[in-house]
This record gives sequence, C-alpha cells and structure tokens, in this order.
Amino acid sequence: MLVTVVLLLLCALTAIAGVPLILKLVPPNEIYGLHTEKTLSRSDIWFEVNRIAGWALVAAAAITALAVMIWSGTLLRPFWRQFLVYLVMLGGAVGASFWYERNLERFRQRRPRRARVRSGAG
Repeated sequence: MLVTVVLLLLCALTAIAGVPLILKLVPPNEIYGLHTEKTLSRSDIWFEVNRIAGWALVAAAAITALAVMIWSGTLLRPFWRQFLVYLVMLGGAVGASFWYERNLERFRQRRPRRARVRSGAG
C-alpha cells in the first residue's frame, strides 16, 4: 500500500513538472525541458515542442495513476509491475515528444492559417 502511495506521488510530481512546459513558462535552457539542437535554435520551436512534451508528461502521469488505482489489488499488485507501467508511460511521453520535434515542419504545413481580421469600417 505504501509503495502504491509513493508511486502515485511520483505521478503527481511528473504531472506538476509538465505544467510549466504547457504554460510556456520555461525559457530555452539546457536543464529543464526537451532540449535538442532544433529546439535550442529558435524560441518559438522551443515553446511549441515543450508544450507538447508537457502535455505528454501530464497524460503519462494520469494514465499511470489511473492504472495503479484501478489494478493495484490485482494485475499491478507487485511494485515492480507498477513501476514498469510508470516507466513505459514515461518512455512513451518522451518518445512522443521527440517524434513531434522531428515531424514539426510537417505539422506546421498542415496547420490552417488564421485569417487576419481588419479593424475599422471599410
């Protein structure tokens, strides 16, 4: 039981770590966030990729916490299985973030351009 609580706290800390990235509060740096050559080259790329990475961290933490709470008495009874689910989900979040960074240009081409609204009466 205590091990499950510790893992749930770890999930909460993972989700909390993702929130500043989602809110674009973390400027480009080499310590916190997904730092690659491409993300460090331009700040707009940094914020866009790290926003996705933050959402991926929050999603991984939420899915892991739900799985642990639902199946901790059965399938995920041993701690190593609970921790393995956490590591797999965290790896998936990191992998998805790197995948998004590699395919960023393709996503930017598909994104519809917003029409500019003219101010004033014509």
